[in-house]
Amino acid sequence: MSLTRSNGSQPGRARAEGKFLYVDDEKFWVRGVTYGTFQPDENGNEYDPEAVEGDFAQMAGNGFNAVRVYTPPPRWLLDAAGRHGLRVMVGLEAEQYVGYLIDRKDAPDIQDLVRANVRACAGHPAILC
Repeated sequence: MSLTRSNGSQPGRARAEGKFLYVDDEKFWVRGVTYGTFQPDENGNEYDPEAVEGDFAQMAGNGFNAVRVYTPPPRWLLDAAGRHGLRVMVGLEAEQYVGYLIDRKDAPDIQDLVRANVRACAGHPAILC
């Protein structure tokens, strides 16, 4: 089960129409699970590639089609999701900056941080939202 069709093409991007999501001409019913956050290893990596492959295989094998992560994932995680037919809902960690809405002193450039996180995932076929 992967996001690649039998003819080698990729399914379209998910899109909202009214209160439903569609991929190509079919309704996309989200059957999702949350994944993470995990304690980073000594190198700052939040995800272990071997564990992700096994976890995603089990998710897909149990009928899930989407996974929600709380932090921007590395591209290899998106690739793994695609191999298992999973779409990814990406968290951008923006909530950690909510305090700066009240007190802007020493605030980072939140718009730049969010844009960088979006760009890191943009265009990947496994992205749901």
